[in-house]
Amino acid sequence: MPDNAFYSDRIGQSLPRTREEISALAWRGIAVLIQQRLDDGSLARAFPEYNCPDDPGRNTITGTDRKNFLHALEAHVPRLTEPRSAPDDEWGIPLPSGIPLDPDRAPHTTTALDVIDFVAPHIDQPRYSSRHNWNFAHSHYTFNTSERDPFIDGPLTPGQARFQDDIEQIFRRTGIAFTLGSDMRVHRLGPPEARALISDFRPNTSDPELDALLNDAVSRFLSRVPADRQDALEKLWDAFERLKTLELGGQKSNSIAQLLGNAAPEPLRVELAKEFKALTDIGNQFRIRHHEHDRHAFPNDDAKDYVFIRCINLIAHMLRQTGRMHET
Repeated sequence: MPDNAFYSDRIGQSLPRTREEISALAWRGIAVLIQQRLDDGSLARAFPEYNCPDDPGRNTITGTDRKNFLHALEAHVPRLTEPRSAPDDEWGIPLPSGIPLDPDRAPHTTTALDVIDFVAPHIDQPRYSSRHNWNFAHSHYTFNTSERDPFIDGPLTPGQARFQDDIEQIFRRTGIAFTLGSDMRVHRLGPPEARALISDFRPNTSDPELDALLNDAVSRFLSRVPADRQDALEKLWDAFERLKTLELGGQKSNSIAQLLGNAAPEPLRVELAKEFKALTDIGNQFRIRHHEHDRHAFPNDDAKDYVFIRCINLIAHMLRQTGRMHET
C-alpha cells in the first residue's frame, strides 16, 4: 500500500512516527495480519499441514499447521504466553495469559517486535495448484522451488515484500518509530531529525578501523534495545577521536587544522572548529568514554540521542566535504 493511500497522509496530517512502544491499537493490527497469513497459506511452507485424504504419502500441502506454528512461536518468544501479573483473581492466583496472538492482549513492546522477527522470515508467497472439492474440500498449495535466505542480501520474495509493506503501513498509521528492514528484521528508525542523515551515512574514509567504528555506532544507535544507545555513543566518540588524526595519522592538532582547511573556507571553518571543541568538552564532561565519579551521567536516552546526532552530523559533513563518503 503506498504511503499516500489515506487522505490524512495526502494532506500532511498523518501521525508523526515518534512512538517507540507498540500500542494496543498497533498490536491488534499486527495480530490480525499474522492471522491472515496463517489463513492464506503464507506460512504453510515453513509449517505445512498435510490433510488430503487422497495423498497418504503426505506430499501435498493443504494449509498451515497452526499447532506447530504456535508451538514454535511460543518456544522462540516465550514471554508471549506468560501469565498475567495483574489483575489477580480473588484467590490471588495470576490469571492465565490466554491464547497466543490474542489481538486484545497487547504484550510488551520487545515481545511484540520479537513476534514480527519470528514470523517475517518464514513468510512465503503460495500459489494454488488446484482446488480439491471432494473428500473435505480444501486447497493444495505449491511454492516456488527457490526460497530467499533473509540473512543474505537480495530481493525479497513477493510474499515477504507484501508482509513488509503491511507491517510498515501499521507502523506508519499508528506512529510507530520502527521499521521492518530488507533483512526481514525490525529496526529502530531513530529520532525524525536523524533519519535522512542515517539512511545516507556510508563512510569511505580509506581507514577501515574508522569506517568500522562509524558503521558499528550507527547500527547500535538503530538497535531497539535502549542499552545499545550508550554503546553507540561510545563507539561514535572513539570514531570522533580517530577522525581528528585522519589527515596526518598522528599529530591531532595539526591534523584537525588540515581537516578543517580541506572541509570549509573561512568563516565557516572557524565555526566548525568551535563545534569540534564543544563536542570534545561534552566527551570530557559526560560519561561517554570516561566513567570517573566526576563525570556527569546523561539524564535520559533522549539526551544521548541529541549528543549522538550532533556529533554524527559534524562527522558526516566533514567526510562529505573531503570526499570520504560513498555516494548514494
